[in-house]
Amino acid sequence: MRRVCVIASGTRGDVQPAIGLGLSLRATGYAVRVIAGESFRSMIEGHGLEAASSRVDMEAVMTSDAGIAWVEQGHRPTRQLRLMADLLEGVAPRLIEDAWDASQDADVLVSSFTSDTYALAIGERLDIPVVSVPMQPAMVATRDGRAVPNAPLPGRVSRMNEWFGKLFIEPFPWRLYGDHVNVFRRRIGLAEQTGRENVAARRRMTVAHAISPHVMPRPADWPATYHVTGYCFVRQGAEWDPPAGLTAFIEAGDPPVCIGFGSMTRRDPGGTTRLIQDAVRAAGVRAVLLSGWGGTSSVDATGDDLFVLDAAPHDWLFSRVSAVVHHGGAGTTAAASAAGMPHVVVPHMADQPYWGRRLQALGVAQQPLPRHKLTSAELAAAIVRVVSDDSMRERARALAARINAEDGPMAAAMVIDGIANGRGDSRSIDPAG
Repeated sequence: MRRVCVIASGTRGDVQPAIGLGLSLRATGYAVRVIAGESFRSMIEGHGLEAASSRVDMEAVMTSDAGIAWVEQGHRPTRQLRLMADLLEGVAPRLIEDAWDASQDADVLVSSFTSDTYALAIGERLDIPVVSVPMQPAMVATRDGRAVPNAPLPGRVSRMNEWFGKLFIEPFPWRLYGDHVNVFRRRIGLAEQTGRENVAARRRMTVAHAISPHVMPRPADWPATYHVTGYCFVRQGAEWDPPAGLTAFIEAGDPPVCIGFGSMTRRDPGGTTRLIQDAVRAAGVRAVLLSGWGGTSSVDATGDDLFVLDAAPHDWLFSRVSAVVHHGGAGTTAAASAAGMPHVVVPHMADQPYWGRRLQALGVAQQPLPRHKLTSAELAAAIVRVVSDDSMRERARALAARINAEDGPMAAAMVIDGIANGRGDSRSIDPAG
């Protein structure tokens, strides 16, 4: 049986799609190993996949001083790059070495945006194909602003977007990982790469974006081996036993709003919780607050209008609320869109402003509210708008119907299977079948 190793070292938003992909690969006849933080081992093995542990605990990274600084300064691009580089200084070598160890008996390696640079080196040394399955737009230049984070002209096809991509988007991964990758390349007997060579290698990759084409249409000028195959969901709600009181709270009145910022951390989680409490009360709604990795606090928060819990399967919870207020992470964006929810996006950093703009362009969200400028009054006003906008809700439901007609994991698995068997990626990759 052929073996696939999937690199998913990151947050839950990285691991769950890797599991969804792994399940489809297993159904296609592959043995699947997923490398992720040790805290995700039970989740991976619970779905019948092999788990390889990374020594990097991403929750510890994100709750460290460096991780919090990265989140809080994420709205400043140049500052964000330096903080990300500082954060990776201690963890990148371990991420790379752990991926190398986990890949030794693999026939195919699956990477994503955060691992493409070093996955290519592993694939080159082991002489195995590498397929990227990212949940973000490929870091290559395109004229189509709908697939460019921080595009100068996000709603247009323009050379300005392409120039921006060549200057800032394409070099970005190498600026973060390049020095670490070249140390690794020397260690395993490969020649060093330049940034230009790495960009060229990434352009030659086969890429199956785990994104709905109804949310991010495929640019016409992308390389022919770049596809948009659909979201890789793992449905967990049917087996989940909600905590005492949650179902009663939801059913006690009109559907509440769900508010959660996932893995985003803050130095003052209590302050964020108070801001949310004030916004909920000013908006006159009830809310379920997902406290996540420390960006909010449950202290003195639960009451008649607010129910706090650490986490819940998105497919269970989002189907029972009226709107989702979130940070714009790729995974949460996907899950809320599939549930047919209108969004309020509060981007903190990275690709989150991009997803906020895409949802606004699709008519299923209001204008994003950057976290560093957020006030309770602004958040309350945004909540009121989305819960009372019937046309937005109808657009959100229509988008969900299109997303739920797709089979993103199997479409991506078919691309990988084609590469693994030397057919290229010529098999059908239409996520709708």
